[in-house]
Amino acid sequence: KEALLIDPVLGMEDRDLMKVAERGMTLKYVVNTHAHADHITSGSVIKRKEPQVKTIISKASGAKGDILLADNDVIKFGDYSLKALATPGHTDGC
Repeated sequence: KEALLIDPVLGMEDRDLMKVAERGMTLKYVVNTHAHADHITSGSVIKRKEPQVKTIISKASGAKGDILLADNDVIKFGDYSLKALATPGHTDGC
């Protein structure tokens, strides 16, 4: 089973990874919905602990990620998928 984590919070990486493992899942992606330092930094910490994990963020954010999304792109994981929809307003480039 593949999982993704949306907007992880800095300092909670061990808890989040434990919750994924407890459910017998493999973390595939960390998805950042906006470019706030607490989320992006947490994704980097998770990648150091789990190098197979890919980080995802909107190309419009100007932030770095393994995968840069555009409006209507689709993220596939396991039997599921999520469609990226631009919702500007919270942070530039959301």
